[in-house]
Amino acid sequence: MEKTLETVINYFAELEQMMREISLPHLQRVLQLLERAYHDGHRIFIMGNGGSAATASHFALDLAKNTIIPGMPRLKAISLTDHVPLITAWSNDTAYEHIFAEQLANLVEPGDVAVGISASGNSLNVINALLLARRSRAYTIGLLGAQGGRIKGLVDAYVLAPGKNIEEEEDAHMILSHIITRHMRGIVRSYAERQAETEAMSVL
Repeated sequence: MEKTLETVINYFAELEQMMREISLPHLQRVLQLLERAYHDGHRIFIMGNGGSAATASHFALDLAKNTIIPGMPRLKAISLTDHVPLITAWSNDTAYEHIFAEQLANLVEPGDVAVGISASGNSLNVINALLLARRSRAYTIGLLGAQGGRIKGLVDAYVLAPGKNIEEEEDAHMILSHIITRHMRGIVRSYAERQAETEAMSVL
């Protein structure tokens, strides 16, 4: 029992230390790109594999639903991990490394944002999609592990999760998605308040 508690306590301590080491300037750059996408009416596409696929789905859900302010434009967030028939079709007919890029090719437009979640930073299907996004003049973001991998050098903005293992890195990505969602909800709320002030002034 004591050994179990020691493992739990150590994990919590490492997780806390990792979150303290996340670069706030890097996170701020990510937030700026997402704010721009919202204000300009562009879409946010999110992708990842395995646990990162689950985070991508959760992240898109939170951005699309939990940022809603009545009467305000909604944030357009789409997970590329959720269309299982299309994913299996592209995987079967071409190769697994095309499952995100081929989906994105149908949808992405200049000014959109593509977010790749990858603890290794080397997931080929995520890399291919991010490269396609760049060619399409969309912005690119990486939520990455401690090293960043190839994706670190490909994207317009990234945040590293400096964990000691993949579990901690994936925990950080989920926490970051919640932090980003809360921030974006504040952005929508601020926009609503400015709109209300403008309307009030026009009445005077």
